[in-house]
Amino acid sequence: MIKIRLTDPSNVKCFSGLIHTRDLLREYSIDITDSGDYDYEFVHADEFMNLSLSLEKSIDQGRENMAKKSGDYFMFHGGDSTSIMGAYEVFVESDAKYLFKKQLLSQEDYKEETIINKWFFGSGSILDKGYDIPNDVYNRMKLTGYNVAHNWPHLQHMQEGNSNRDIDVCAIFQGILDNGNMDHEVRTDVLYTEHRKGAWDELEKIENRYKITKGSSSFQSFVNVMKRSKIGLSPFGMGELCYRDLEIIQHGCLLIKPDMGKVITEPDFFKPMETYVPVKPDWSDLNETIEKILDNFKDYQYIIDNAREKVVEMYTYQNVCMYWYNFFANLNGVESE
Repeated sequence: MIKIRLTDPSNVKCFSGLIHTRDLLREYSIDITDSGDYDYEFVHADEFMNLSLSLEKSIDQGRENMAKKSGDYFMFHGGDSTSIMGAYEVFVESDAKYLFKKQLLSQEDYKEETIINKWFFGSGSILDKGYDIPNDVYNRMKLTGYNVAHNWPHLQHMQEGNSNRDIDVCAIFQGILDNGNMDHEVRTDVLYTEHRKGAWDELEKIENRYKITKGSSSFQSFVNVMKRSKIGLSPFGMGELCYRDLEIIQHGCLLIKPDMGKVITEPDFFKPMETYVPVKPDWSDLNETIEKILDNFKDYQYIIDNAREKVVEMYTYQNVCMYWYNFFANLNGVESE
């Protein structure tokens, strides 16, 4: 039995898949314990990152905290995006065996300098970051085996479909964020708004031809619209994956989303033209894509059906447990009984 200690057992952002499978994991010889008797410590991001500080101060604080650790530990970055900024600098100078994230980029894609290391925000800020990651370090950057749907288990349950769909496009989401949110002294709310409101601006050009519902609303109003919609639009937020991705599929709509081809995650149900329809992150082909779909909507029903099947198949607690069983059984540098 491998014994794991979570530094904050209530931290859903970092440990959602492990929290929800805690009892089941014991059947796979993995015990999440609250005692001081453990083999490996899983360290959540708040111990090595502080977004309210400058990047330099956050890194210094993270290094100091990790230097106090003893025994074998893994660092868990529970952030919404593929960005490794602030975590990577601490990781490479720590004794952590691995850095875990819910989603990653390829080594090549990490080289590109982008705003706070988020490729979808573009470049040109006071804090553009890219990373030329050595092979031995990248090999110690691992996926957690769970992502956004594991935060809220209800997203894994498909709702009964509705054949009477009189709304062409549902584009209900938080589009305007003006809360002064900062990541290491960079305003991220402005970037968030620029991307999301950009989708609404594009849709205005075809509103005279199609029935489109957009803007913000209560969750129940959103659900009611989803049940009547053919297409659901899910933009990026502070990260690439979004609850809307699953909610759109859950309610039987066709998911349109910025291209997820760069993103590496597990489970990965983002298969272009198999489980969703990709568009460019700048929305330049959004309206053309919508027009093509609505001209022959019945030809896209297979994507809706396939997406629902894949979510049910992939998002199981057994899959999370098997992922971690295989991790401990096969990963170099980790001993198991």
